[in-house]
Amino acid sequence: MTRVRLSEDRGSTIPLILGFFLVALLLVAAAVMASDSYAKQRNLQSVCDGAALADSNAIDSGRARVEVLRSALPLEDVQAAVDDYLSTDPQRADVRAAAGLAPDGATVTVDCRTHVSVAFGPVFGRGGGVDERATSTARGTLSD
Repeated sequence: MTRVRLSEDRGSTIPLILGFFLVALLLVAAAVMASDSYAKQRNLQSVCDGAALADSNAIDSGRARVEVLRSALPLEDVQAAVDDYLSTDPQRADVRAAAGLAPDGATVTVDCRTHVSVAFGPVFGRGGGVDERATSTARGTLSD
């Protein structure tokens, strides 16, 4: 029968501890990256909600100005209101938005897109960042 000496096993736990430490570090980095991406997506959603509200307000003021409640504003005016809203804040400069007008002429849909960099992105192959997208809908208050 062979006896195993404890002195021959010395140092074998160091790679195991380093491996667990590396896994824990990657899990923490993944959690930070996910929360950063979520926070940036919520920020984009907020900007998109604001653009939709500004757009529906523009529809209302346009309708009040021409005093026509049943006719819709041209889609160019709707897109111009969104572009104007986004241009008021330099932090919104990288947000691209496309506005749409529903057939009822009172409901607008704004689709916002941007490209953001996230924390620890290069560690997980997202060095160039991620594309975020948000959609928001608002209805004018002067509608029936």
